[in-house]
Amino acid sequence: MELDDPAIPEFASWRSYADFAERVRHGNRYIWSGAIQAFLDTVVATITQRDQVLQAGRHFFRAQRGVVYEDHHDADGNWTGESIYGHGPARMKPLPRRAREGRANPAGIPVLYLGSTVDTVVSEVRPWVGADVSVARCRLLRDLRTLDLSLGHGQSSFAGPVFSHVMGGPPLSAAEKKTAVWTDIDNAFSRPVTVSDDAADYVPTQILAELFRAGGYDAIAYKSHFGDAEGYNIAVFDPAAVDVVTCAPYRVETIKVEAVSIGEDWFTPQPDANSAGGGDDRDEDSAAVGE
Repeated sequence: MELDDPAIPEFASWRSYADFAERVRHGNRYIWSGAIQAFLDTVVATITQRDQVLQAGRHFFRAQRGVVYEDHHDADGNWTGESIYGHGPARMKPLPRRAREGRANPAGIPVLYLGSTVDTVVSEVRPWVGADVSVARCRLLRDLRTLDLSLGHGQSSFAGPVFSHVMGGPPLSAAEKKTAVWTDIDNAFSRPVTVSDDAADYVPTQILAELFRAGGYDAIAYKSHFGDAEGYNIAVFDPAAVDVVTCAPYRVETIKVEAVSIGEDWFTPQPDANSAGGGDDRDEDSAAVGE
């Protein structure tokens, strides 16, 4: 099976998402090859048990960096203090024609990113300790048909049957390949993208978001790698479907950072004391502290 086949439907490989992402990042981005189109058609054909409806009236949150300071003066013009407010409604929505590039939208096409908790949305703007952040409470004005992209969050597509197959085990079934591919899709939407990353890293999820929008979805929901463990993000394709109800100023007090090794240590070759040149003249205690 050389290409993903939407007619069956079946993905050609458990790596079909990774192959697609590589093609659109570094190959054909706007004029799609047959392989890219086959993958996208198969994605649509394999959407099952992922439809959710976010009902009108539900509240979510949105954060933007910065707050508004308003000085107060007495009748003589003397400064008497200040009030602090969150940004106004217009500032809390993306600019209609000048939206910045995001995980679910290319530059110039606005998508409204919301979150289920305050901690989630504040964490998503990547603040540091002492940063001032405006947090808006937003209300859905209508029901939103939403695609749930949280089912495979934190899981590995390489686990279980895929690992066995790669190690020489039996061929994967269509269902096993589907699970692996959708796990990769779910994780692609929740994977953090930093300001230092290339814009091409957004391209695969931007294409998929447009695919889902064209398929009749109003929003996508995916897990957050930041904030509380229960938090999740929502990208609403039509910002006009959401009303900014209120906005309050916040200040970041603490941030918890956890780091894990993602590679191997390297070691500086140690000189041989018996080799020509006599080795290092430093005493043992000095060398131990790196002087």
